[in-house]
Amino acid sequence: MTTALNMPIDPLLGDWRQRLSPACVLEACRAQLQRVPADERRRWQHAEMIEALYHPDRYVRVAYVLLDDPDTPPERRWPQGQIVYLNAPVREPVSRRGQVIELDRQPAEAYTFPNDRRLRGLRKFTAKAAAVEAWQGWIDASTNDFVIDGASLQRLLVRYVPEQKWIVRLRAEGIERASGERTKRRIAIRSASPAATRRLAERHAQLSEVADASNGLFRVPAVLGGRPAAGLLALEWIRGDSLVETLRREPPEPVLRRVAAILAAVHRARPAGLTPLTTRRLIERMQHAAGDLAAVSPPLAARLRRLAREFAALARSLPRVEPAALHNDFHWNQLRIKRDRCVLLDLERMCLGDPLIDVATFVTQIRMLAVRPERLIDATTAEHWTETFLTLWPQASQQPLDDARMRAYAALSRLELARGMMRHLRPGWDMLAHRCVELAETDLGALTPEVSTR
Repeated sequence: MTTALNMPIDPLLGDWRQRLSPACVLEACRAQLQRVPADERRRWQHAEMIEALYHPDRYVRVAYVLLDDPDTPPERRWPQGQIVYLNAPVREPVSRRGQVIELDRQPAEAYTFPNDRRLRGLRKFTAKAAAVEAWQGWIDASTNDFVIDGASLQRLLVRYVPEQKWIVRLRAEGIERASGERTKRRIAIRSASPAATRRLAERHAQLSEVADASNGLFRVPAVLGGRPAAGLLALEWIRGDSLVETLRREPPEPVLRRVAAILAAVHRARPAGLTPLTTRRLIERMQHAAGDLAAVSPPLAARLRRLAREFAALARSLPRVEPAALHNDFHWNQLRIKRDRCVLLDLERMCLGDPLIDVATFVTQIRMLAVRPERLIDATTAEHWTETFLTLWPQASQQPLDDARMRAYAALSRLELARGMMRHLRPGWDMLAHRCVELAETDLGALTPEVSTR
């Protein structure tokens, strides 16, 4: 177990690094977590952090899985283990779904899964029988072509961000009604707020029409069912490798040519109801990213404030372009590729805006792989992939790359990447933040005299 989180000392929250270490959390939960019977708590031998969400000066929220056996494989940690998340400082009133426990004499809210302060639909779905019943009901209401063998159901936790989202893959064997053949099926279940769930279902339906008309260029997972009022959505589970895994083993040019074509096709789509991403909103995003990073990295604060100021001035001066449908979170892990099939994921942030925002986000994420040691991508490879994509983009989009817009959006995407890594307390976020600030200064320094003559 790690001894401490890579979390800064927060001026408001104090130093929670050691208190929220898996070892301290394990000890506190074994002694105090009343929602779990005492004999079960005594069997816990190991705690593993699975997700964190930190907002400087406001809160820190961390999820753990508590295990009887430290050697439990990652894919079996849930449901074999007990998921618990902690929130500090304590909010008033404390939700009845949780309890207050103390870590080193400091109180924190504790919630035992599936109790979640906001994701209320989880409680009626996470049990095995409830999942089978819901899945079979969605099949019967649509194709009515498959009978699930409930005993074969397997559940794999994909991601859990407490109070924000929960994604799980269900896999089961069963009988095809038409042939009587025994086969396997898989679906993904997402839990979020009811509003976010309805919005995501609409985006999948809209972009499915675009994908269907793309002559096999890409797909989006089909909506198979759900309970939108409870914040639950069932989506087709389509297997495949991430873009980085694909680029490791295949020539990059044809792969990235297809990625560019997919992004251009999304930009040409005209889904109804997308919110415009205005200049004002872009400036606010830069201010939020710079402000959060400045709060946790005081030595960078003056440079971050300067970057936010320069970006605001530059954003107001950029030429207006025809708004396009943006993915708005387009990066290498949003694609799943298997042979000739390419699947686009995570559509909940779609909006209207400058298409180069997506391009800048994508190339930033590729370039910064070289600064993330766990990804095992060297700088030469990352730069080659980036330059290959940028060479292919004008042909795919039928639009030239505008240097000023690209540099401005690249600076924004760098700080947002660093902020995201920091907020989730990813390993090495602090080193990555320094590098992102340096590169953002280079981006804007080529365009604004104050930064370039700093």
